[in-house]
Amino acid sequence: MTQSFWKLLMPAFIVFISITVVFMALPNLWDGYGINHTVVTMSNLLLFALSAITLSMHFKAIKNPNPNVFSASVMGSTIIKLFALGIATVLYLLLAGKARSILAIVAGMVLYVIYTVLDVKSALLLNKKQ
Repeated sequence: MTQSFWKLLMPAFIVFISITVVFMALPNLWDGYGINHTVVTMSNLLLFALSAITLSMHFKAIKNPNPNVFSASVMGSTIIKLFALGIATVLYLLLAGKARSILAIVAGMVLYVIYTVLDVKSALLLNKKQ
């Protein structure tokens, strides 16, 4: 990948590292509040991986001469993240049973908003450069 890819991915990487450190350094604190730190960390990892994948989609779409492709790429990345997080949530709810943490799901939704804002911002910066 180009240097520009890593430069645009850096804000998402900083958020990923920050959230991971906060939730892995103090697991008892979060579990005491009823927030399962493992669920938040896994949703953070999922969203960061999807951000990297969708950013590569944006790089591929920006090279297309049709401007609609880039617009569809941005909208598609948002939908991909939403469905992936939704499927992960349903799987978690089915597998966790009574031990589920609704606050961890809410934290995952907040992370979805953060990563989506960062993704759209990086897409706009990429479009501005091209």
